[in-house]
Amino acid sequence: MSTGTILHINAVGFPAAIEMNLDRSLKAWPFVVANERAPRAVVIAPSPSAHREGVRPGMVLSMAKSVCPKLAVRPPQPELYRKVEDTLRSICFSFTPLVEHVGTGHLYLDLAGTSRLFGAPEDTSQKLRARIYQQTGLTPTLGLSSNKTVSKVATRVFRPSGFIALSANEESQLLRHQPAALLPGIGPMLLGRLSLLDIDEIGQIADLTEAEARALGPRGLELVMRARGIDTSPVDPEPVEQKTVRSTIVFEPDTSDPEIIKIRLRSLVAELGFALRKANVGTHRASMVISYTDGPTTRVTVKTSQLLVRDDEIFSLAVQALERAKKRRVRIRRLELILSDIDAAGGSLDLFEPEELRLSRLQSALDKVHGRFGFEALVPCSALLVAHSLGGQS
Repeated sequence: MSTGTILHINAVGFPAAIEMNLDRSLKAWPFVVANERAPRAVVIAPSPSAHREGVRPGMVLSMAKSVCPKLAVRPPQPELYRKVEDTLRSICFSFTPLVEHVGTGHLYLDLAGTSRLFGAPEDTSQKLRARIYQQTGLTPTLGLSSNKTVSKVATRVFRPSGFIALSANEESQLLRHQPAALLPGIGPMLLGRLSLLDIDEIGQIADLTEAEARALGPRGLELVMRARGIDTSPVDPEPVEQKTVRSTIVFEPDTSDPEIIKIRLRSLVAELGFALRKANVGTHRASMVISYTDGPTTRVTVKTSQLLVRDDEIFSLAVQALERAKKRRVRIRRLELILSDIDAAGGSLDLFEPEELRLSRLQSALDKVHGRFGFEALVPCSALLVAHSLGGQS
């Protein structure tokens, strides 16, 4: 029976794998890639032996050392990792134009239409894997199926360096008895909720009714469809960094009050930031377009090397753009915020070394409330005060 054409490449522990290629002696020793100089250093990537000892990505380095006393630490080499990542993508594009980059060492390929050049999808996958090893030294896990969800779960099951090609009948068999945590879209919070419902396998999620699925949250029905092996999302070849998100504020009446402007801007950032995090991406660039009461328009762009994900980070960059763009004392009629230079959140080392973990947890909690109840469910007190004052003026 034929297999699907959607291939997922999972280069497990990408930075650690590259470090082992540079120094073969590391293969026999548990180590992690981490920046020991950071105020609160965390594990960027553990080696396979460190992973077996219980060390996980994102773990505070001091805790990782207590879990594995013999743990060695290698400093990150971001430029090297980017070069290998570029090579990996170039290899994939040599087989098909339909390549989607979803994070460091993670790519989807649609191999439909490649059989004349490279043979059946299973053969193409093996040729691709061989070329990746020849040019990078990496041996990623490959999963081939009819859709992105099943292929991704397959690479999680057969990690760190396996390969499997699934027929339609085999897809449901593979999914059904896998741990629920392997299903894309299930994080620690939802996993805890599933545990309370005595659900620990993907097949149990697949068996939920529509009403039961809604109890899991706003994406409950989507998760049930994924658990059943249904995923119609296409492989998107558009580079993440070329995408943008934007939104506009129209002031009624026009205003030059800096407090009102910043409060409305903060709400705008919350909306756009939520959209980015939902897509598991962040931004490096903010553009501010100001339209004044008397007609003229100004535009200023600011950028940063750090990948910004949280609302407070994005707001700070947006305010910089606002302050540089606002060069006139005339009232403002309209603001447009454009976030671009977008990158996959999993591809940024900065994400794994947060200096303020409390803010990250707070942001996650706010996103859950906004996702379920909308943006009016939680409103900053300052915004309420401004609304009250405006109401009093009318």
